[in-house]
Amino acid sequence: MKFKKSLNNNIALAEDPDGNEVIVIGTGVGFKKAKGQEISQADIQKTFRIGADERYQRMEQFFNEIPLQVIDITDQIIQLGKQNISTKLNDSILLPLADHIHYALERLKNELEIQNPLQWEIRNLYPKEFMTGQKAVSMINEAFQVKLPDAEASFIALHLVNSQIDHGTMNQTMKITTIINQIIELMKEHFNIKLEQDSINYSRFITHLRYFVVRQMNEVMLSFKDEHFLYDILSSRYPDSYECVQKIKHFVEKEYGFSINKDEMVYLIIHVERMTSRSGTE
Repeated sequence: MKFKKSLNNNIALAEDPDGNEVIVIGTGVGFKKAKGQEISQADIQKTFRIGADERYQRMEQFFNEIPLQVIDITDQIIQLGKQNISTKLNDSILLPLADHIHYALERLKNELEIQNPLQWEIRNLYPKEFMTGQKAVSMINEAFQVKLPDAEASFIALHLVNSQIDHGTMNQTMKITTIINQIIELMKEHFNIKLEQDSINYSRFITHLRYFVVRQMNEVMLSFKDEHFLYDILSSRYPDSYECVQKIKHFVEKEYGFSINKDEMVYLIIHVERMTSRSGTE
């Protein structure tokens, strides 16, 4: 690692052997070093890659304000998330999640508690992320000898969900979660079923809905050949799923101004049929 800039005595901006800018943490790594000087690997305790959209000023302020113990527990939670969640997490999650944990601890100290209005939706739509959030709360409680509110599990889960969406903001993720929950409720009502939330199919279905909503929010349309042929076949073969997807289409177009083409409907019919054909009636 080559030293580039000191953020404080124990944190520095550096360049790795591949030319990537990274943040390195370790005792004395930022103390009295010249630009281009080699940093001994033995002195580096942790390394964090810097996203292209992150500015040095923000990084410097962040690492000066957030205690190293918070950064360390955040990194442990991210590693836990990478083990538990099949979808890849964006490395940029470090800053917002550590920031959230830091202020959650500050709120606890000042006896302030906030509720997550989407706590139920997060628990039911993102079971793996929520389970990781619960374990994360236990890890934080043990590390800092505190008792965080149970709602923190859903906040941490939401950060994990957000990190799976390219260039997503927390507000967007909350909106996406709301829309997905509305679609799921509409589908459960149409088929009068309960969904197996621990199943692989459920996880895949939620992932599909997430990308479906993101595409609509970004006005990106699916397009492939023979859409009319596939649409006609699927609507005829799976009339119940077709009718359900028609309800979904009308709902999101009316409530959110989306524009659902036949390509999207083909994929939705396939996923709805796959999901509902494996679920039991209520």
